[in-house]
Amino acid sequence: MTQVKSSRRNFLKASASLVAVAAPFSAYAAEKPKYDEEVDVIVVGSGVSGTIAAIAAAEKGSKVLLIDKMSRLGGTSRISGLNFACVGSPLQKEKGVQDTPEKLASDMYKVSGNMGDYEKALEMAKNTARAEKFMTERGVKWDGRLLKLGGHSEPRVLVSIGDGAGLLNALWTHMKTLKNLETGLHTKADEIILDKDGKVEGLEVRQDYYFDTPETDDLQNKTGTKKLIRAKQGVIFATGGYSRDKVFRSIEVPFLAGVATTTNPGATSGALKTMVRAGAQPMHLSLFRFAYPLPTEDMIWGVIVDPATGKRFMSEGATRNALAQTVLLRRMQNGDKKPFIIYDEKSLAKFHNLNRVQRSLNGLNGIDGTMTKFNSVEEAAKAFGADPAIVKNTVDAYNQAIKEGKDPEFNKPLERSGRKVEPLDFSAGVYAMPVNPRLNYTPGGIRTDLKARALSMETGKPIEGLFVVGEASGGLHGQERMTGCSMPECAVFGLIAGETVADRPKQ
Repeated sequence: MTQVKSSRRNFLKASASLVAVAAPFSAYAAEKPKYDEEVDVIVVGSGVSGTIAAIAAAEKGSKVLLIDKMSRLGGTSRISGLNFACVGSPLQKEKGVQDTPEKLASDMYKVSGNMGDYEKALEMAKNTARAEKFMTERGVKWDGRLLKLGGHSEPRVLVSIGDGAGLLNALWTHMKTLKNLETGLHTKADEIILDKDGKVEGLEVRQDYYFDTPETDDLQNKTGTKKLIRAKQGVIFATGGYSRDKVFRSIEVPFLAGVATTTNPGATSGALKTMVRAGAQPMHLSLFRFAYPLPTEDMIWGVIVDPATGKRFMSEGATRNALAQTVLLRRMQNGDKKPFIIYDEKSLAKFHNLNRVQRSLNGLNGIDGTMTKFNSVEEAAKAFGADPAIVKNTVDAYNQAIKEGKDPEFNKPLERSGRKVEPLDFSAGVYAMPVNPRLNYTPGGIRTDLKARALSMETGKPIEGLFVVGEASGGLHGQERMTGCSMPECAVFGLIAGETVADRPKQ
C-alpha cells in the first residue's frame, strides 16, 4: 500500500511539473500571430505513424508538411523490427486461420494488467487489415511468415522485408510521388499555437535546428531560427516516446535511470511537454516496457545463468517485464553482474527473427547484443565470470529435467508457438550472450480518443485540430505491451489521424 501511495505522489509530482510553465502560444491567442508559412497539415515526427499519417492526409488532397528535429527521417522505427499483428491479412486467409478483432483485443488486454484500453485495442484490431493493404499497395513487402508470438492466441504477426528500415524506405519511395507533401529535417516543434477558442492553429518551430544530446537537448539547445507555421486543418504529433530522457523517466521509476536504451537519440520528453502545455492530458507515465537484443519470446529456448552463483534463478519463459525486473533485481543483489543466456545451434534455428540472431553473431546488435560461440559450456562460463564447474552442473541438471518433460525449479513452459523446448545439444558449439534489458518503449503519453484526437486535461474532450499517434500517445497497452502490437498501433492510428485531419474544414 505504501508503494502505491508513493507511486501516486510521484505521478502527481511529474504531472505538475509538466504543466507548471505556460508558453507564449499555448495560451489562448489574444492576437493573430503573423505566420511565416501556411500548410493544411503539419505532421511532427517521421517514423511509421508519422509517415503513414502524412501520406494518408496528402492522398486526400491536403498540403502536408512532415517535420523532424533530427538529421534523417525515421526515428526509432527505422532501427526497429516492426513485427505487425494483423487480423484478416491475406496470409491468414491463405492459411485458413480463424481470427477476429475481438480475439486480438482480448489478447492485448490480458497482458495489460487491467490497465489497457479494450475499446481502443478493438478499434486498432478492426483496422489492421486495412492498414496492411494500405502499406502493401504503397510498396511494403512481407517475408511470407505468419507468426504466433507470445501472448497471441492465433498466428497473425507479419514481418516486413528489411524490418523497419525496409518498410519505411518503401513508404518514402511512394511519398516522393506526392507533390503536395514536403519534408523538413532539422525542424523542432517548440509550441502549439491555439486560437482564442482553444483550437489548434499552427506551430512555433525552429528551423536549422541541430540536435545535441538526449541529456541536454530539450533544456539547453538554442540552435535554429524561430518560424510560425499555420496548419489550416490540424497538427499530428507522431514524436515517439521518451526512452532517452533518463531524468524524466526516472521521476516515476528510479531504477530506470541507469537502464540502457538503443532508441533514436531524439526520444526525449520535449514533445510530450509541448503537448501538455497546450492542455493535453498525459497518462501512464509510470509504466515501462523492456526490450532485448534478441526477441523475448526466444529466451525460452535457452538457459539464463547468474554469473555470481553459476545457477539459474528464473523461468526463461517469463514475460518481458517480469524477466527484466527479475534480472535487474538480481544485478542489485549480485554486485551488478549481468546474467547470461546459453543456447545450442538447434535452439537458434527456432528464433522467429533470424536476422536479429545474425546481427548478434556479427556483433551488430547494439549494447550487450553480441552473441559469442564457444567450444564448451565451461569456456562460456569462464568468459562471463562464472564458475565453470557449477555452470556445467546447472546445464546438465536443466537438460535432464527437460528430457523428463518438466522444470521443477521454475516451471518454465515447455512449448511455444507449436514448438517444444528441448535439451541443449552442444555438439555443434555453445552460444552465449549477456541478458541486459533495454528500455526501448514508454507506454505513457497523451490520452487520445478512437480518432487519435488529443483529449483535454481540463474538459476530457478533444482539443480541436490536435492529433497524437504511435508511441507519443498513451493508454492503449497498459502495464505491458504485447509483442507485435506497437507497429499496428502506429500504422492504424497514423492512418486514421491522416484521414480524419484531411476531412476537417480549412480554417
